[in-house]
Amino acid sequence: MGNSQNKITIDAFKKSLEEHRIIAHRVRNKNADIFRFLRTKILQTMNKEGFKTLAVSSPNYDDGKTTIATNLAVSISQDLKQRVLLVDLDLRTPSIHKFLGLNAKYGLTDYLEGKATVQNCLVKTPFERFSVFPAGHSIDESSETLGSPQMENLAKELAQRYSDRLVIYDMPPLLEQDDPLVFLPHVDAALLVIKEGVTTTYEIKRCIDILSSSKVLGTVLNSVS
Repeated sequence: MGNSQNKITIDAFKKSLEEHRIIAHRVRNKNADIFRFLRTKILQTMNKEGFKTLAVSSPNYDDGKTTIATNLAVSISQDLKQRVLLVDLDLRTPSIHKFLGLNAKYGLTDYLEGKATVQNCLVKTPFERFSVFPAGHSIDESSETLGSPQMENLAKELAQRYSDRLVIYDMPPLLEQDDPLVFLPHVDAALLVIKEGVTTTYEIKRCIDILSSSKVLGTVLNSVS
C-alpha cells in the first residue's frame, strides 16, 4: 500500500496484540484454533454466496466486537488464498489503531473530509495479506457521514478493488447509535457478537430486529468462562 502516511512498527504491533488479546496468529493454541474454525465457516459461506464484505457488531460497547473483528481479520490473513482489509467504522470511538499499535495520521474521516486519499489512509500490517483502514479522528455527526454518497462510493470501491480481498467492518454497537442502520445496506453480511452473562435475551431480540434486512452469518459468544 504505497504512499501511506500511517505508520506501524513491529514492536508496537506485537505489544498491542498482546495487550488486546489478539491471538489468532498463534500456532498450537486452543483459542487461536477457535478463530480458525470461525474463519473457515465464514469463508465457506461468503465464498458460496459471493459475498465480499462483512459487518461485525454487538448490542453494546464492551461486548468485545473489536477483539473478535480483529482476531477474525488476522486469522483470515493467515489463509494463503485470502487478503483482508479491516475498516474501523466506529467513527465516534475509534479503536482499531490502538489494537494494532498504529500511529494513524490519516483515516476514514480525513478521507471523507477531502484531507487524504485512500492510499494515504491504508496501512499494511506485519501480517502479509492484512491491511487496515483506520477511522481517523473521532466525529459526532457519524451517522450523517456514513450515510453520505461519498461513503457509499467508497464502500463499493473497497469491495471491488481486489478479487481475493474480504472487507471486514468493525461497526458501532447496534443498540448504542443509528450508524449501523445507515451503513448495513452497503454490507453483504453481518456477524453479531454477544457477551456471556451480560447480553440479555431482550437485547439479542432487538439486534435481530435491526439486522432483519441483513444476511446474518451467525452469532459469536464472547467472554465464555
